[in-house]
Amino acid sequence: MTAVLDSGADLHERARQAYRDSRESGKPLSGQQLGEQFGRSRSWARDRIAEVRAAENVAEVAAAVVPVAATPEPEPVAEVVQTLAGGRAVAWIGFVFGSVMSVAANVLHTWLPLADMPAGWTPGVAPQIGAAVWPIGLLLSVEVLSRVPWPRGWAWSLARYGGAGTVALGSAVISYGHLRDVLLAWDYGPTGAHVGPLVLDGLMIISGFALLAMSSHDKTAKR
Repeated sequence: MTAVLDSGADLHERARQAYRDSRESGKPLSGQQLGEQFGRSRSWARDRIAEVRAAENVAEVAAAVVPVAATPEPEPVAEVVQTLAGGRAVAWIGFVFGSVMSVAANVLHTWLPLADMPAGWTPGVAPQIGAAVWPIGLLLSVEVLSRVPWPRGWAWSLARYGGAGTVALGSAVISYGHLRDVLLAWDYGPTGAHVGPLVLDGLMIISGFALLAMSSHDKTAKR
């Protein structure tokens, strides 16, 4: 197990060094080029590039505080890089978990009339697909917010956050009602049924904002 971890860490370091060397040569590798060089995806390569830039940012801050004669220790830099990568993974897990649970609750809502329907009744494919649209729309809107390199300017910001806010509000209102009805059908009681949807919505909101914060950090590091 240790050998596997060491191998992965070594591959990460070799990729980071390859990017440093390319910058020193005056021809910095793109995420696509770095990923192809190491047989990995562009997203994997972009994480390595972000780690290099994050390390340099930490080194610059340390140089401004510590006397010039002091050499920054590599361990704190590595810990910062690992924290960024770990935080991104946790944020994605939280957002995907909340989205999956929201999709499941919305689909379950279409089955609530089953007890009052004749034997063999099903809600049909179309209503179930339609019920899953709302949380999936929210998931895709966060992807667009975090991955698209939006231009600067108030008009672009209005389109970016106004559009995402509209999707989020509409999805939250519809999904809240569906999940509340499901919890009531499961005998949760009024309090639990009204609070339960807020747990999923809150998880998705905080995870989504965490992803946006990390996306902004990466873009700032590239400038």
